[in-house]
Amino acid sequence: MTGETPAGGPSGGLLDHARELIAAGLEYLRARLALAGMEAREAAVHFAVIGGLLVLAIAVVVFGYLFFCIAVTVLVARWLGISPGWVILALAALHFAVAIASGFIAFVRLKKGVFSATLAELQKDQLWLSRKSK
Repeated sequence: MTGETPAGGPSGGLLDHARELIAAGLEYLRARLALAGMEAREAAVHFAVIGGLLVLAIAVVVFGYLFFCIAVTVLVARWLGISPGWVILALAALHFAVAIASGFIAFVRLKKGVFSATLAELQKDQLWLSRKSK
């Protein structure tokens, strides 16, 4: 029983069939990787646009906050009838207090252990393995 290969020649043995199967698999993989490459470029552009919009949003929020602080400073200074410098000093002290408190809380949380349950399980496994090997 002689057959023909997809190229039109006579059918070979097991090695020819294996080579054709591998070639077909590699062609399939190449096509899928080419598609993934095109989609990766599209995704990169998509995420670059999203990143740019996030940076723009953050910049606008920062400037909005700055203008809000200036407005509050001027309004409080007029309301109290004092120099805006004192209100700015009080606002700066408030910001520094929040920054120091945030830094302290972050430092305390940094000392807290992470993956404690996983490390405990690994220690149990290590103890069990050391008992079994003896």
